[in-house]
Amino acid sequence: MMKCVWLKRLALSTALCAALYSVPGLSHDLILTPDQLRMDGEPALEAERGLIFVPENRADPASRKIAVHFLRFRALAAPAGASEAKRAPVFLVAGGPGSDFTFTSRWEREQLRFLRATRDVIYVSQRGNPRAPGLVPAMTLPPAPLPLDLPGSAEQTRQSQRSTLEAALQEWTRRGVDLRGYDILNIVDDLHDVRAALGYDKIVLRGCSFGSQWSLSYLKRWPQTVDRALLSGVEPLDHTYDDPRGLWTSMVHLAQLAEADPSFAKYVPKGGLIKSLQNVLQRLEAQPAKVEIEEPKTGRRVQVTVGADDLRELVRNANGFGTGTRLDSLANWPRFLAELDAGDYRYLAAKTWESRTSTERSPLILLLIDNSLDITAARDAYLRKASEEKWLGDINDHYHNTRDLTPTRRVGDDFRADWSIDVPVMLLNGDLDWSTPIENSRHLRGFLKQGHLLEIAGGTHCTEMNEVMAQQPELMQKVYSFIDADFTTTPAQQFFASMPKQASLAPMKFQAVTGPSLYEQWRGRAR
Repeated sequence: MMKCVWLKRLALSTALCAALYSVPGLSHDLILTPDQLRMDGEPALEAERGLIFVPENRADPASRKIAVHFLRFRALAAPAGASEAKRAPVFLVAGGPGSDFTFTSRWEREQLRFLRATRDVIYVSQRGNPRAPGLVPAMTLPPAPLPLDLPGSAEQTRQSQRSTLEAALQEWTRRGVDLRGYDILNIVDDLHDVRAALGYDKIVLRGCSFGSQWSLSYLKRWPQTVDRALLSGVEPLDHTYDDPRGLWTSMVHLAQLAEADPSFAKYVPKGGLIKSLQNVLQRLEAQPAKVEIEEPKTGRRVQVTVGADDLRELVRNANGFGTGTRLDSLANWPRFLAELDAGDYRYLAAKTWESRTSTERSPLILLLIDNSLDITAARDAYLRKASEEKWLGDINDHYHNTRDLTPTRRVGDDFRADWSIDVPVMLLNGDLDWSTPIENSRHLRGFLKQGHLLEIAGGTHCTEMNEVMAQQPELMQKVYSFIDADFTTTPAQQFFASMPKQASLAPMKFQAVTGPSLYEQWRGRAR
């Protein structure tokens, strides 16, 4: 049995010590204890919180053990005649890498309610995720402040990304962490070990964004243990790197929606929004701009030099144009372009100032895991040929600049290759998804023997979470009925025939180019 002194590091009950036991036939220990998750104004969520102790690096026979955190929520009810032992639980997996669910937001709880209607739900945190509870080292990349008097550049970005990663790798290697173990195959096998330790024969996979890629990786490695999968914001295994074509297509689509909106059309620059963006990029390429802004906390005036690469970084960020949801942010994107066209670079300078002075730390596992998946040389060459890079820059620079540094082993082309998937799979994607463009889901749909794709017009990344759920809860109830459907009595394809192929969100309300500018709104929020 393991000592309990480390429990002081966890936000867990000391009852965990009494709950520690060894699982016969497995090479790890498991902790499982009752717990409650609380949220203001909501009833406490009953759960079981656990830690499973697994090898840090399964490729090394002498590897030490680490703890992987998980939560189990019991099914709210069982369907008539269903055997609890045979009812496959839902394994809910997060995105990122480096994201984590806390179950303290409305949409997280709504999703959980749907998922656990008739099945247990198991949420497994990513090993090495500094946001996850448990015995997890705070493995992050150090902040990298950049000078304000120079425009951003690809070389500056490259040097910054490499130096911060090298510092983090040296730091955590010195502390005794085997960073080779924080790869896609080990986090897949963490799911597999939790499944086995809890006694489930098969599981249902549910993930969005990287969570979909994690699910597909599990499905490829352990197909015999998968009952079905519900995936959104889809990343096929050879799509770790984003496609500039898909991103640009979605940006053009958003511009066209704004131009066709009678309430915004009068603010559209001559030649259209996309043409105006291209013109501004060319102006900044030829001559970076020196822009004076006010630091929101101190009121001190500072000058920020912005160039074309600073604009490229911001304009492709769906979350970069305000607070609230991605839809709220993207509703401000056309105004941002109109302000730039008129020569107002203050919002660009403000967001560049934020980026260059940030002290935030990002999870190290993002690069460790994603670089272990990498992509095939053929797809990399295809992406690099995209003419859209002229306007967007290298949207995969964080991978190109670091993949020779990370120690995690790469899976190889056989693992990344598309394959025919036998189990029922439902896909969901928005056509304004700038992280995982809808083309990803359309590609994967061609390899599903029993599959369905629901396209959401006007939906962004992981659109079901707080967009479809908020606007069309009855549609989400229909989507989540896939989880509970009995495919022994109703074949999956018959079930899919009853599902819509397309749905639309309410038209976006674009912000008019009147009143306080985006910069002035930013300054007010930041204070």
